[in-house]
Amino acid sequence: MRKILYYDNWDKGYRNFLRLDPIFKENGYSTILLHTSSLVDDEITEIDKEIDGLYLRDISFYNTKRLRKIIKNEAPDAIIMLNLSFIIDRALIRICNDLNIKIYHLSHGMLIPSDSIKVVKQTIKNSSKKNLFSKFNKKNRYALFNYLVELKSVTKTISFFYKAIKNHTNYTLFPIYSEELKVNKSFVFYPSDYQIMVKDFGFPKQMIEVIGNPELDVFYNSQIIEKTTFLNTNNIKNSNYIGYFDDGLSKTHGWNDNKWLAFLKDLNDIIVSKRSSLVIKLHPRRDIKECISFFEENNITYLSDVDFKNFIHHSKFIISHFSSVIVYALLLNKKVKSPRWGVSSGLEEKYPNNIIEYFYSKKSFEDSFSSIETNKNETQKYLYNTVGKVDGKSTTRVVNKILNDLKNE
Repeated sequence: MRKILYYDNWDKGYRNFLRLDPIFKENGYSTILLHTSSLVDDEITEIDKEIDGLYLRDISFYNTKRLRKIIKNEAPDAIIMLNLSFIIDRALIRICNDLNIKIYHLSHGMLIPSDSIKVVKQTIKNSSKKNLFSKFNKKNRYALFNYLVELKSVTKTISFFYKAIKNHTNYTLFPIYSEELKVNKSFVFYPSDYQIMVKDFGFPKQMIEVIGNPELDVFYNSQIIEKTTFLNTNNIKNSNYIGYFDDGLSKTHGWNDNKWLAFLKDLNDIIVSKRSSLVIKLHPRRDIKECISFFEENNITYLSDVDFKNFIHHSKFIISHFSSVIVYALLLNKKVKSPRWGVSSGLEEKYPNNIIEYFYSKKSFEDSFSSIETNKNETQKYLYNTVGKVDGKSTTRVVNKILNDLKNE
């Protein structure tokens, strides 16, 4: 039986593959998700498990530090990965090219707009100076080891360190194309992502393909349910709730849990004063073990999983800094408000200010709390130019393209 190997840095990204998985299996492929969660979570207990028919396995299962040995052991016909920039991605691509294994990149969110890249780079640079020691963690040591082993050249190793020291963001969020990032195909969500990959990052046009957002398939095809049913199902007590999309802000953006909770406290105080409640849709990578008591003390509802369509539809408005799922709110013509006061000051603005509303002071947010009007015409133009076609068939589209490519090898 032929095999597809999915790869990600976290097991929490499994949903990105779960959408594709049944179609591959219907076409005679076995599948497995290889992840490196044990490199960032010392408390991981299940190194192999199954979720909704998808088998997940942590690298610690294999008792080797060599990624090449793991790939050879699994012997897949193709690998699908969610990132195309980091050191470990480059090592994986080198291994696949050497072993004649096809490799595909599947984007898992909207890319940062060109206008915001410079701002984010500076933020990362400032944050890196403060958290230099954290860069030498287990995950990065593993990635660097496997990358350097695959270089097989002292000259290339010296060249890498020179380039990485000069501008390490080229090896993280903002990759400049080179042969070590050459995949069979990179599938991105939106036309705007295509432009960024080609114009800003220098990827060959023929390598990048716009397939739409697979996450929007379920969203597109799901139905609006009665509000009371939705509230009861998700244990939301206040029908007048404000939906908040957690962006997963991390040390990369100069945020830690304390900074995030300080933001939430400030935000929640305003919302409560307006006789509303805050309901948070958590980012998949958010670890809330140290935050639960805060949520309980402040009567904040948090959801790990939710029906996005109904969550947005039944909310008064949506709050987020720059989450890619803001697009869902725009598709439903729901008001989106984005804080930029206090600890949120200086964060990049991923969406135009005529599409979502930015608030640079607490007072302006309070004063316009009841304002939920949207600019529907401008929103529709923006969606047409950036999101493109939303037809509920993105998942089928990407799988069929991979299957056809494998048949023609």
